[in-house]
Amino acid sequence: MQRKKKGLNKDLILNIILGILGVICFISISIFSYYLFIINIIPIKYLVMGFTILGLILLLIFILTIRKKNRILKILGLFIIVISTITSIYFTGYLRNTYEFLNNIAVNKYSKVTFSLIVLKESEINTIKDLEDKSIAYIKNESEENVKDYLRKKINYKEILVEEFSILPDNLINKEVEGIVLEESYLNLIKEEIPEFENKIKVIENFEIKVKTHIEDNNIAVNDSPFILYISGIDRYGSVSSIRGRSDVNQIVVANPKTKKILLLNTPRDYYVQLHNTSGLKDKLTHAGIYGIKKSITTLEDLYNIDINYYLRVNFDSLIKVVNAIDGIDIYSDKSFRAYTNKKVYIKKGWNHLNGEEALAYARERYAYVSGDNHRGENQQQVITAIIDKISSSKVLISKYNSILTSLNGSFETDMPIDLITMFIKSQLNDMAKWEIESIAVTGYNSSNYTYSMGTKYKLYVMEPNWNSVNSAKDKIKEVLNEK
Repeated sequence: MQRKKKGLNKDLILNIILGILGVICFISISIFSYYLFIINIIPIKYLVMGFTILGLILLLIFILTIRKKNRILKILGLFIIVISTITSIYFTGYLRNTYEFLNNIAVNKYSKVTFSLIVLKESEINTIKDLEDKSIAYIKNESEENVKDYLRKKINYKEILVEEFSILPDNLINKEVEGIVLEESYLNLIKEEIPEFENKIKVIENFEIKVKTHIEDNNIAVNDSPFILYISGIDRYGSVSSIRGRSDVNQIVVANPKTKKILLLNTPRDYYVQLHNTSGLKDKLTHAGIYGIKKSITTLEDLYNIDINYYLRVNFDSLIKVVNAIDGIDIYSDKSFRAYTNKKVYIKKGWNHLNGEEALAYARERYAYVSGDNHRGENQQQVITAIIDKISSSKVLISKYNSILTSLNGSFETDMPIDLITMFIKSQLNDMAKWEIESIAVTGYNSSNYTYSMGTKYKLYVMEPNWNSVNSAKDKIKEVLNEK
């Protein structure tokens, strides 16, 4: 009688364990299914296949666990439940990271821009309070009211509005005003182009204001319609959504999902072009970035007579993080050199295995080459291709997937809606077609000239466009877009 009671207790305990683990398994599979549907990147045929297999597994578990008198089958059911739970939890981690990554790269309506309040180093002004009733100059643009609101809350002052950034440094140096307000990206530009300026000024206060983020007004179905994506690489570190900067990388991606063709077009950063909606002096294409992503987009649209549908914005941190996350990339260099932007980096002729910092230095290099900016564009395309090749490796993609997504959070920004991104991925997973990629670049000639951003006081290095190469690029864009 005692033995029978002991056996019943074992069955009862096993049934309780099965019940608890069964509930946990159901919950974990439900969470997995939730993320699977909200991300919506898995084609229907794979979903049907997956949930059919899942249904058969659950049916098998049910059959095994209701067999009251067969303890071996119950233990087998317990084993299947544990494996199913672990598997669903593991892949839920992948899906959750994917979901968070997609949400983090989406453009917010507003972003923060840093401004600096600047005075002459020789002056006795050391705080914003010292500018009470004194003159402060700043640019007349969309940020004007925000700057005014910030200053008015702290002091009374005489407002001086100017039409162009280039006027402000001279106003201060010539003592026409006691203070000026410069956006951080433009201040960095002046420091680089006019080294002596930094020695003459001091920043007495930094502040941030919210500005409206530019979003292209498109809704192109990227899974089956040709589209144009602009990749802008800004010359700064930090969170990409909170900074502006010169656009050092200007790659136009022309994609035709119908023909599975991609055209990658590079425009040199120093290309001497007319910035959109400006007159008079032309400027370097890279300077368009200090006025915001919209200025870069519309300037390129004017240059190539195209409509850019979406943009992807990255910065120095983006490249460093992704290369380090995949344990470096392999690059073939056609010459040996020590990187101009990072003297610690030495690139040898031949194959080099580069980490993030080294890959960035290689992508930014121009002084080592006779063709300068043109060769830098080739280097950038090399780096992009090497990253794609490395990530495309199934071994790297599976083993590094979560670390890649985690490392890239906050380093990318795009105005392509999430549903269109997932639509594109879903279409690619559905047919697994290989894309044909062609890389081209417009060329130009070394020169120097006055620029819209810096005015007529300073001549800067620029690249005069080779208009034959621009016209050839226009024809190639049309060819890719219109091919059936």
